[in-house]
Amino acid sequence: TLIKGFYMGTYTVTQEHWKEIMGNNPSPFKGDKNLPVLRVTWDDCQDFIKKLREKDKKPFRLPTEAEWEYACRAGTTTPFHFGETISTDQANYNGGAIYGNGKKGVYRDMPLPVGSFPANAWGLHDMHGNVWQWCQDWYGDYPQKDVVDPQGPDTGRFRVLRGGAWDYDPRSCRSAYRYGSVPGNREDVHFGFRLCFSVE
Repeated sequence: TLIKGFYMGTYTVTQEHWKEIMGNNPSPFKGDKNLPVLRVTWDDCQDFIKKLREKDKKPFRLPTEAEWEYACRAGTTTPFHFGETISTDQANYNGGAIYGNGKKGVYRDMPLPVGSFPANAWGLHDMHGNVWQWCQDWYGDYPQKDVVDPQGPDTGRFRVLRGGAWDYDPRSCRSAYRYGSVPGNREDVHFGFRLCFSVE
């Protein structure tokens, strides 16, 4: 149960926004200013957020895993916010793979500019596919009882990532799918993030 209101970024953070705040662009794919920033570690995201807070005076942070899934689902209970299956007209993933009763689609083999696909019911784009998105939590087992505003484990080895990516199969794009990596992983070219902040 989530009882604290929060805002979630409409898009994942772009290369243009990252460069404006950090002065560099770690992404291997370049060319369009609206491409998502990539190859950023969880620690890099914290540095970006700290500088953005100082600049904009807002309490930006990464979303918790629970907030991310709640925002992704936008009130739905199906595997994807648009229904029981997924197509490459709806998201950017490895279209050579099929989920459920879906069909094979396009395999673009690269990320696309943010907002290339329709938003969910709450106006959020690219919650499925395109880039994995860092969450605030350590990766761990879900609690075995109901919890309010879960924050994840106190410690761990991996931080949570959600959403899938352009060359992962559609199963990993599901609203409920969990992934994790060490917070200092700079080798993976699929990792991006979106901003969040609590309603005061």
